[in-house]
Amino acid sequence: MTLPAVGVIGLGAMGASFAQSLVTAGYPVHGYDIAPAAVEAARRIGVTNQPSPAAVGDRSELIITIVWDDAALRQVLFGADGIARASRPPQCVVDLGTTSVDIAVEAGTELAGRAVAFLDGAVIGGGVAAARAGRSPIVIAGNLDAFEHWRTVLAILGSCEYVGRQGYAKAVKLMNNLIVGIVTASNAEALSLGASMGLDAHEMVAAFTRGPAASHVLESYMGRYVESGRYGEGLIGHRLMAKDLRLAAELAESIACDAAFARVGEQQYLEFAREIGEDRPFPSCFEIYRARAASARSTRQSFESTP
Repeated sequence: MTLPAVGVIGLGAMGASFAQSLVTAGYPVHGYDIAPAAVEAARRIGVTNQPSPAAVGDRSELIITIVWDDAALRQVLFGADGIARASRPPQCVVDLGTTSVDIAVEAGTELAGRAVAFLDGAVIGGGVAAARAGRSPIVIAGNLDAFEHWRTVLAILGSCEYVGRQGYAKAVKLMNNLIVGIVTASNAEALSLGASMGLDAHEMVAAFTRGPAASHVLESYMGRYVESGRYGEGLIGHRLMAKDLRLAAELAESIACDAAFARVGEQQYLEFAREIGEDRPFPSCFEIYRARAASARSTRQSFESTP
């Protein structure tokens, strides 16, 4: 049986991992990325690279996109060399990037008019390690018939759950990152508070994981760093977490829901980006809180020792 050709646009750590899984499964994979290094790395794992998204569209029946933001997705889909300009458009496009609900609805409507099905999707955990292993937890929304038709291919990437109408997968992703971003920052603040009092970070994490403060976020991010001094691979940076929280706030505000934590979190991560670097993994906010606590302690000790 001849397997359908699959395109992957966005060959960063996640996209390249998805492409590798598809190549390993025997699918012909066509790729595109704006970064020459990513293109070369994809070539080495068996991806046939193309000069534009339109060229990927000409050669693929299914295309998976995973790009930075709405502007990048709009360019990939509808730009001068976008997928919509392909002479033989694909049957289906699946976007797995963290983009907005609005662009998911917009893309779905526009592509449907061109006889191309669109599924908005999102990876809601696991990072690069899960993507490499083909175990990413993925949510998908939009055209149900298209999902059923392509679910065997999508299952190569991980466990896929259909969550409803167009835009719902993006909403789930934004809500997921709202929880993750706020809980990560609160964990970092709490641990730094304890450290400033002289408590041992290992003992605090162990205590928290035995009680109601336990969470995957605590164990996976703070716990891993406290234990080994390392964060998980492929985590987004402070700038992107701020972007995701902004999108969550805008979504909430568009339907007259409260967005207090989303807005506060957005400003916090923008501050973290300025203080430690926008591309540092977002759990590194722990380092910021810890440094602030140490500075405050030093200032207090100096003040108390002054005659």
